[in-house]
Amino acid sequence: MDKIQMMGKLTIKQVVTDSYKAKAGSQVQAEIDKMNADITTFEESMNKAITKLTLQGDPNVEAYRRQFMGEKEKLVTYRDQLKLSLQAILELPDGEIVETGEGNFLQEVRVGEPFTANVSCEIILKDDIVIAINPQA
Repeated sequence: MDKIQMMGKLTIKQVVTDSYKAKAGSQVQAEIDKMNADITTFEESMNKAITKLTLQGDPNVEAYRRQFMGEKEKLVTYRDQLKLSLQAILELPDGEIVETGEGNFLQEVRVGEPFTANVSCEIILKDDIVIAINPQA
């Protein structure tokens, strides 16, 4: 064997522009809208379940209600965190470079060549166009 391909870690970064803010903001807003719908559906299901348990005379209705409310609070907290993320995105200064993701890449290593392979690098995008590929130490 005189060559192999090895995996490296890739960090994806984005230069903040109005276009980036709009795209990232719309993705977060879509998730907020989904969470709002999920919370509404959960509340409706919770109310139906509590009503049914109450009509059946279940002695644990209050325990179920507390459990349901705890689950609802988790959904609300997540939605509120998304709202804070959206606000943070909109307040990012233009030109700042922010990390937006990560992945893997393949790199070929050959026998007899100096091992200069970097197993970690970053790609910098501006409006989804690659403007730099940098090895990381």
